[in-house]
Amino acid sequence: MKKLQTRVLLFIISFILIIAAVFGAMLYLNVFAPPEDIPVIEPPPEEPPEEVTPEEPSELVMLERFRDYYEQNEDFVGWIRVPNTPIDYPVVYCSDNSFYLSHDFLKRPTKEGTPFLDMGAGILEKNQNLSIYGHYLKNGKMFTALHRYKDLDYYKSYPMFMFDTLYEEGFYKIFSVFYMAGNRTDGLFYYYPTSHFASDEAFMKHVAQLRTRSIFNTTVDVAPGDQLVLLTCCTYEVDNLRLIVAGRKIRPDESFLVDVNNAVLNPAPLYPQKWYNAKGGKPPEMEE
Repeated sequence: MKKLQTRVLLFIISFILIIAAVFGAMLYLNVFAPPEDIPVIEPPPEEPPEEVTPEEPSELVMLERFRDYYEQNEDFVGWIRVPNTPIDYPVVYCSDNSFYLSHDFLKRPTKEGTPFLDMGAGILEKNQNLSIYGHYLKNGKMFTALHRYKDLDYYKSYPMFMFDTLYEEGFYKIFSVFYMAGNRTDGLFYYYPTSHFASDEAFMKHVAQLRTRSIFNTTVDVAPGDQLVLLTCCTYEVDNLRLIVAGRKIRPDESFLVDVNNAVLNPAPLYPQKWYNAKGGKPPEMEE
């Protein structure tokens, strides 16, 4: 009787062990083993490292957060943001300024367009003046919100904007808000999108033009060697008019603070001739 009991007990223990082994194998396959559709890649055998001549570090490394955008569209060059506005868009660049007036970021036709860098410049070039264009739209999108900078109090609240290129972040202090005619043939026209200047003197004459035309007098200084970004959209005080917000890039180790307390309205900004034709008055005298 005792032998029979012992045999039964051994059989039960063996059966339990077999069940436990089967369950354990199933648990491993379901939890720890990789799914069948994901191949297991074995690490390569270790080999002695080869002697490699170190390469010179690249000066330009694309910001990681922009890689996906660049893969979608190689015309992508950066991102524009204006605080407290809907302006928070990718910026593109191509050799035809008219294309992105009527195409979105993925090059599909749209009346809203996409903010784009002037074709005369490029983020990889040595230039000091980048112009970015965007539409004025009734729905408030694209660059419509630039119109808020017609108000001095608004400028005092938000005296900076951000333009990040593919390779670096950029903060810009606004130093001028001005109007320009849409056609070169209009009187008192000035071609503000010029990107390259032959000398520091030529660059500073450009800055003087932007200051003379500004509806505000600001305390933001601009010096030779500074980088400028100009944001442009249409405006309708008179026919075929543009509004431009100009910023100077923050210098290394410079404070982000802007002295807005001393910013005042310009009593006599230089407007396009069509402005005076429609509203009266006369232009101020320009210094030679």
